[in-house]
Amino acid sequence: MTFSDTNNSLAGVFTELASGAADPSAESKSQIRNEYSLRVASLNDAVMLESIEREAFNGVALGTRIRRDLVRHNGLYLTAIRDWRTDERALGPRFAIATKAEKERNSFIAKLKRNLDRYVLDRVNPPALPEEYIAGFAGLWFMLDEAHLVIMGTREADRRKGIGEQLLISAIEQSVENDSRVVTLEVRASNEAAIELYRKYCFQEVGLRRRYYSDNGENAVIMTTPSIQSEDYQSQFTGLVEQHAERWGWVSRPGFVAPEG
Repeated sequence: MTFSDTNNSLAGVFTELASGAADPSAESKSQIRNEYSLRVASLNDAVMLESIEREAFNGVALGTRIRRDLVRHNGLYLTAIRDWRTDERALGPRFAIATKAEKERNSFIAKLKRNLDRYVLDRVNPPALPEEYIAGFAGLWFMLDEAHLVIMGTREADRRKGIGEQLLISAIEQSVENDSRVVTLEVRASNEAAIELYRKYCFQEVGLRRRYYSDNGENAVIMTTPSIQSEDYQSQFTGLVEQHAERWGWVSRPGFVAPEG
């Protein structure tokens, strides 16, 4: 069982993405490098990816297993990264990978735990942080001529920055490179913002998985692209990628280092 959005908690990620093209009156950022870049994930990223998973999906048990998937022969995880900021690691590695909710809890027990983490556990057995800060990630499985987007999530603090859409763009690009014919996913029927984003990238609703989500029995909409290898799709996709760069700046990612010129 796989999940692209387990409890509609990613609605905020998609709201601004489904709005369409960039404002034509705004200054183009297509020649400006975005603060974030994308790279392929490794096992060294697992502790932070699991933290993002907890934050994005609010504790719902997922069908994916990140550490297993990171070494899966037919899997690929992409991460959105930037440099760490000094204040993000000042309170120790356990605080750095905590979710927003975990950082903001003000109960006596929560404060005691943070102090225990910082002054005892981080010194005795500190978790290994990745070299870069990770804002979000997407996971793919490749099966025959199909790529399946099994999970995508971002940290709450990094939403509304175009990161979720860029992860989707890169997932599609990597599916093309893998010679996949189509990309498929499941999404909650109530997550209208996510569905609109997927429609923007030509995903079509092709079926329904009834009571797919274990937390409330909600149905999942199955969505799939037309052939991503076709000239028609590639032409439309290229235009959408250019729109994203116009709004957010160009993003270094697997297969794309910098714009020409």
